Amino acid sequence: MCAIPEEIGETLKNLENLSEKTFGDLKIFSGEWSNKKDDLLNIYVSVAWSGWGKVSAARTATRILGSKYKGKTIDMILFTGVAGSAKSILKQWDIVIPNRLIQHDLDARPIFNKYVIPAIRKAKISIPNEWIDWAKNSIKEAKMDKELNNFGHVKIGLIGTGDKFISDSSVLESLVKDLPDLYAVEMEGAAVAQVCIQESVPFLILRVISDNADGSAAQNFTDFIEAYKSFSWNLIKSLISRLNTSPILLKDK
Repeated sequence: MCAIPEEIGETLKNLENLSEKTFGDLKIFSGEWSNKKDDLLNIYVSVAWSGWGKVSAARTATRILGSKYKGKTIDMILFTGVAGSAKSILKQWDIVIPNRLIQHDLDARPIFNKYVIPAIRKAKISIPNEWIDWAKNSIKEAKMDKELNNFGHVKIGLIGTGDKFISDSSVLESLVKDLPDLYAVEMEGAAVAQVCIQESVPFLILRVISDNADGSAAQNFTDFIEAYKSFSWNLIKSLISRLNTSPILLKDK
């Protein structure tokens, strides 16, 4: 999953026997990865871009989880795309894998504490360490194999999701003051995570830094996404091609 088609790039070109399902203005494409390693089972991939924002992302995640391809249901969801940096150490093309996600615009006080999601009674959604380690190691191996030459460093940390494209440094400063361990901001990840938590489906979020969420964010984002669409599939492929070491397949062995 992603928000816009540039974030999945050439993924559809690398799937065979494509099928398409339409739900209103949402399309879900499903197919079989055409370049699997000999030691991998058949890998079926469903792809969709949701559009921006939490509602669109949650809707798409729910539709994907309800879809089947060749009788197979979804084993896990990968949401990938770009994000704005909330830390000065992060540069364009750096990769952030969140170990926790928070909806930074959710505030149900005084009934619940700030940021707490009423449906799950927690503010921060955690991703199991085994998934974080697998993703980090897969990306590290891909970088060593020269598959991700355009990408920078990999960082692990908190990502904030909200229905606001942040392009005002004062807004970002306020968020960081409240959430000092915040690494990046985006508009979909925590919504997808909430759906997966409530549906008991494993998930992983992968974000690439496109801008600094400041006054230049809109232009930097526009320029970056144009370049990123040529390389986004490489990042997705780095994980798909290493599913033989993933928590799901290792659990089944």
